[in-house]
Amino acid sequence: MALPPVPHEFASSLRTSRIEALSDAAFGIVMTILVLEIPVPEIDQPTALDVPRALLRLWPNFLGYFVSFVMLGMSWVAQHEQFHFIKRADQALLWMTMLFLMLIATVPFTTTLIGRYLEQQSVVVLYGAHLLAISLVHHATWRYAAMNRRLVDPHIDVEDVEMHLRRSLTTPVIYLVAIGLSFMNTVLSVVVYALVPLVYGMLPSIYAKRKRSRPRER
Repeated sequence: MALPPVPHEFASSLRTSRIEALSDAAFGIVMTILVLEIPVPEIDQPTALDVPRALLRLWPNFLGYFVSFVMLGMSWVAQHEQFHFIKRADQALLWMTMLFLMLIATVPFTTTLIGRYLEQQSVVVLYGAHLLAISLVHHATWRYAAMNRRLVDPHIDVEDVEMHLRRSLTTPVIYLVAIGLSFMNTVLSVVVYALVPLVYGMLPSIYAKRKRSRPRER
């Protein structure tokens, strides 16, 4: 018996489950590697104060670890929310996700640079450019999937699409500001990087309040 023809809209579409599984695995591995990049002090015959002092000297490593871990957490949450709306995939989405995960996988490298050379402005700029690239790829992926409801739920609210697009553009703007601050103070720049997830997490409630405050059409 011949099978009925597959509708064209689904003939070239792929499931998103494998993308999500690969992303979860990649994030889990990268977030684990981060802590392994913090060196354990090696002290011969340490006194009572030697170990605390050695750990204090590692504060740039701990700062880099904290910022990167929180940033990775934000990126995972953002992608998780993204695939709540994306219902199918195509080849372009697959390769955009591969680019996104490639950038995520290199976070331990730039984090190690921050831990060792925090005072070097070029290193802080490189780190910021890395975070900026991650956020721009995330935005581009969302824009591609949502354009004309290409891969998202066909019944998605247009306002929800616009809200997520604006939200995904906020982080690159803050990263650019932080990169500019690195010319003044590298530590301040890294602290601003750390504030990005906080701002990103607050945006939904801000947009919701604005939406409720709009006058209803009669």
